[in-house]
Amino acid sequence: MTAADAPAPLAGAVTLSRSRIERLVPLVGAFLLLSTVYAWQAWRRETPTIFSDELETTQLARAIAETGHAARRGDPYGFTSLVPWLTAPFWWLHPVAHAYGAIKTVQAFVMAAAVFPAYLLARLVLPYGWALFAAVATIAAPALSYAPILVEEPWAYPAATLALWLMVRAIDRPSKLSLGLAAGACVLGVLVRSQLVALFGALLAGLLVLGWRSAWMRRYRARWTTWDAVGFWTLAVGALIAAVAFLGHRSGEWETTTSLWKGRMVEYGSWAGGAFAIGIGMLPAIALLAVLAVPRWERERPGVRAFVAVSAGAVASFGWYAAIKGAYLSTTFSSLVVERNLVYLAPLAFVATAYLLHRAVAPAWAVVVSGLAVLGLIVWTPIDRGLDNFPYYEAHGFAILALANREWHWPRDRIETALVVLTLVSTALLLMVGTRLRPARLAIAVPVAIAVAVLGWNLTAETYASIGEHDFSSRVAANLPQPKDWVDEAARGGTTVVLGQRMNDNPLGFASTEFWNRSIVKVWSVDGTGPGPGHTLTPDLKDVDGTQWPNPETDFVLAANGVSVAGPLVASNAAANATLVRLDGRPIRLRANQTGITADGWTIGIAPDPSVAHAAYNRFDVSQGGTGRLLVFFSRGVFCPKGVHLPGVARVRIGPIVRGPDKEPAIGRVTGSATTYVPACATRPVLLRTPKVPWRAEVAIQTFVPKDVDPKHSSDARALGAQVGFSIQP
Repeated sequence: MTAADAPAPLAGAVTLSRSRIERLVPLVGAFLLLSTVYAWQAWRRETPTIFSDELETTQLARAIAETGHAARRGDPYGFTSLVPWLTAPFWWLHPVAHAYGAIKTVQAFVMAAAVFPAYLLARLVLPYGWALFAAVATIAAPALSYAPILVEEPWAYPAATLALWLMVRAIDRPSKLSLGLAAGACVLGVLVRSQLVALFGALLAGLLVLGWRSAWMRRYRARWTTWDAVGFWTLAVGALIAAVAFLGHRSGEWETTTSLWKGRMVEYGSWAGGAFAIGIGMLPAIALLAVLAVPRWERERPGVRAFVAVSAGAVASFGWYAAIKGAYLSTTFSSLVVERNLVYLAPLAFVATAYLLHRAVAPAWAVVVSGLAVLGLIVWTPIDRGLDNFPYYEAHGFAILALANREWHWPRDRIETALVVLTLVSTALLLMVGTRLRPARLAIAVPVAIAVAVLGWNLTAETYASIGEHDFSSRVAANLPQPKDWVDEAARGGTTVVLGQRMNDNPLGFASTEFWNRSIVKVWSVDGTGPGPGHTLTPDLKDVDGTQWPNPETDFVLAANGVSVAGPLVASNAAANATLVRLDGRPIRLRANQTGITADGWTIGIAPDPSVAHAAYNRFDVSQGGTGRLLVFFSRGVFCPKGVHLPGVARVRIGPIVRGPDKEPAIGRVTGSATTYVPACATRPVLLRTPKVPWRAEVAIQTFVPKDVDPKHSSDARALGAQVGFSIQP
């Protein structure tokens, strides 16, 4: 039976259902098109680069897949996020490349799925066409370039968008079910990414508006005198202060920044806001602020009051979170532009843009004030971070500026000028199209053209951010040993502990090796430089023959960066500077290792006494050429300032190894020593006879700082001793 043959009510229902399905076709088509593009971008990403975040997510997910419990390097770890649990099943795939590829592809579709709750959010206040624009813009934003990265954002973005839709819906049409769904969506968001606790700020704002306008509250407020109102707002301010104090006691980050770094909160929060505005194209950021001031009569329209309340709460809570996060990181880690923490506002910004382009109801003063506020944020933002450090992971909104700088060769001054001009033009356009100043006969083509321009800006920023991440990933991959899973291939299902030295010289390389080789279950170092995330250990010297404690209880040891381990050699990789040795149930026994020498061969003075640099060579296995004469080679040949006398007295001691008080190798009795002076642009050898038992040589040399000695030709601020090498002469 066709719709024409059906009874009138049924025919109408069939027609209505078909109409709804037809309306979903462009939405689903946009989802499939963009998610396919993002899956292609994910396929091009050759290896993880965001360490330690990507490695930690992988460690947890692998442990869940293998044991059902979260762990890092075998140590149980508490709940952090749902993301490792969601990605764990993919780690049942072998080899690592297949699992990695599957996760990247799925994340591209998951993140793009934000289009559906974004559409439903927009439909609460917008007609079909404009809602479609807001939904597509939501998944065209620069934030979508995070899709192939093994972090929480690809899952958190649609979760946050879902929560925002359910919040606006619940405040607009309150019921126990709708409010429960909104609260549940906020909880889900927090379980996906803890930062989404900011969603509760948006929900609270909506609930306050709902309560304020309830019939009971209206009757109660009708009896207020002026002093009643003053008392109420005084109590409200006091409650806010008490809430801030309570949260400060519950969060170390909150307490530290709000009590000690208020100025930094303003600064870093503004930086994040400026980068976010740049990334989405300025005009949507202006619209998001301006829509908060739509007239009272406009708020009576279905969904509008709820949308304004939730948007105001979201802007305040996410902005507050970003300010705290940026200020805290500046004191504990690095000075960063943390725009990544504001990307969840993008759906609201695009809905606000579509609403003002459609309804033209923003007060002119609100658009002007919002434009000036966004202009101030952009001018304050240090855009050189994104120009000099592309891709800038914490702020992909900078990508479009990097495009102008790297592809069009625009200098920073021109880019800053262009941003000011574009912000002023955006303000003027929104004044003309999004306010009551809009001419009655203005063609619909003008707001449509603005919407198309916004989409184009965002797609361009997302694409170039993705290109930057791809290029960086390719550079990292080009320097990895091939095949990347060579340890897994050699271990054949066995377990491996990494034992290295100078591991802080190449943390990216060691993290990549651990990622690509799931047989690696522990990461140790002989000199305390083992990288995280997860527990890392410096084993103790158990015996002077090089035996280490504790026993790692693994099948293999991967000796790296010059560490030599006794045992059958299974595989070696020159590019990795590592060898895989089978343990056969025995503890690790070192043949030899050295400490205190960097990847470029220099010894470096460190606190508490940077005026002297120290290095050592331990020889545990004295068979097969382990004794004779030790040649210690000092070189400053690459540093040749004219007419400068450098401090450079070098001392060498040698003697039998003993187990020192710190359970590490030490010289028991000095059997030989020598002193020499190493001038600039020169080399000096020292030759000492070795003991016939396991022995140790120690080097100490006075340091200089190249930047202080020759600032015109060197920017190296390290306290350098000399480039040192050890060689045994039979």
